[in-house]
Amino acid sequence: MINARLCEEVQRSVQAELPQSRDWNAVVINEKLLRIVAMVSGNAFLGPDLCRRDEYLHASIWYAVDVNMAVRGLKRWPRLLRPLGQYFVPQLSRIAEHKRRAKAFFEPVIRERRAMMKRGDPVPEDMLQWMLLKSDDFHIHDDAELAFQQLSLTLASIHSTTMTLTQMIFDLVSQPEVVPVLREEIGSVLKENGGVLTTQALFSMKVLDSFMRESQRMNPLSMTRFTRYVEKPVTLRDGTRIPASVIIEAPFIAITRDPELYPNPEVLSSLFTFLALLLHRPSVYPLLILEEQTFDPYRFSRLRSGQAKDSIGYKSPEQYQFVSVSKENLNFGFGRNACPGRFFAANEIKLILARILLDFDLKMPEGRTKRYENLVIAGGIIPDTKNKILLRKISRSEKNIHHR
Repeated sequence: MINARLCEEVQRSVQAELPQSRDWNAVVINEKLLRIVAMVSGNAFLGPDLCRRDEYLHASIWYAVDVNMAVRGLKRWPRLLRPLGQYFVPQLSRIAEHKRRAKAFFEPVIRERRAMMKRGDPVPEDMLQWMLLKSDDFHIHDDAELAFQQLSLTLASIHSTTMTLTQMIFDLVSQPEVVPVLREEIGSVLKENGGVLTTQALFSMKVLDSFMRESQRMNPLSMTRFTRYVEKPVTLRDGTRIPASVIIEAPFIAITRDPELYPNPEVLSSLFTFLALLLHRPSVYPLLILEEQTFDPYRFSRLRSGQAKDSIGYKSPEQYQFVSVSKENLNFGFGRNACPGRFFAANEIKLILARILLDFDLKMPEGRTKRYENLVIAGGIIPDTKNKILLRKISRSEKNIHHR
């Protein structure tokens, strides 16, 4: 049910946001994907009508930006001076404005939903309705609080998905030879499933899933994971003592590039890795990103099918799926705190990539042959959101050729 609705939203939003010309057009793809992801996610959160409203899109995109900027701004101030420092962080006033607008946007909708429930009318199937029904369980006591909860959903659902998608598009345009293979798989799965991309149909796209996981392996969102500030001394079970006032974190990119786990990745300098992690120096991080990289879009499909040796030794080859979490794949966290929304995000990414691949040719701008380099900021790895790619709409006759 939800996949069918998301398919419709993906098709509508892609058509609305991407140029429909059969000539090549330069597009700042991150800007377009940001609105597409906001609308597709919003469809699941609020339904197909509200997710397209400009006031919702503005809040869902910019609230997360202002929250992250506000956190960085406040952290520049010593803890005791932060009550004063708040007046010098302009994003805090913008956050308050986002909340005011969210309250004005959501409260009439929530009141109408409550009235529908009281009358016994059919109600929409979306996250807002589910939270209304479960409001007592979540200790949500008034409509304003529910409105803020809806706004908070955008923090984890929009920008990380968009950055992951942008990285995948940059990988596609820098390796055009994989595009026809993915198109063939998508077209075949569509044909086998009567043109409907169900959850099972998306699961069948194992080459696309492999490409997605390899892109995420090469372009994780951060150099390390589980960053924590130690407020008081801690002694671990093995006797290791961690003093107060230090920052601890788990290595991540060093694992994703470990040649014993993933053969033929680029080689990282152990000295620079040690310095970066020890000193927590962002200026050292770019030295870790070497030019020569080995991107294998079929790496994980071979592992899942048994055509490649499993260097890790998982109990099941299905642990090489995009959504799988393990000590070797911390993209979605680990253990009981692993991201519960990763299944939705994976389906959303597959639906958007499938639609773009079926409807558009895409390539690097003229004169550029290498993939765009990532930006490394305070340990985070992000695509340069200003970079452009070239797109052109595929005609119906060209689609038939692609699918033969």
